[in-house]
Amino acid sequence: MSAAAQWAMVLIVFVNSLFVGGIAIALWVLHSRLSQLMTQTQPLLGRVEEVLGKVDELTGKVEQRVTGVLDTADRVVRDVSQKVETTTSIAEETISQPLIGAASLMAGITRGLSAYREITEKGDGKSNG
Repeated sequence: MSAAAQWAMVLIVFVNSLFVGGIAIALWVLHSRLSQLMTQTQPLLGRVEEVLGKVDELTGKVEQRVTGVLDTADRVVRDVSQKVETTTSIAEETISQPLIGAASLMAGITRGLSAYREITEKGDGKSNG
């Protein structure tokens, strides 16, 4: 191997060593920054866990209240529906009986008038004939 080739190999090894050293320094700086960030974020993570616990507790309470409200609404709807059915039934009985009676009375009056007219017309025809 010639002297120029040997110097080129030394130069390549030196440049590679500088590159590896630069990477090592960058990784060390990155590690120290991440360590600083971790120490800063630990209290925040504790607070986040606390807040999430409170949110979970509030969600449970809200769910219980909503379930109670929905159950109450369901009972109210059923009660109102039953009352409407009962009222409708009472109204039908109260109104239908007098209407049936009135219709029967009107039919009887109409039939009586028709019979009276027939008798009257027959009676008028006998006296004229």
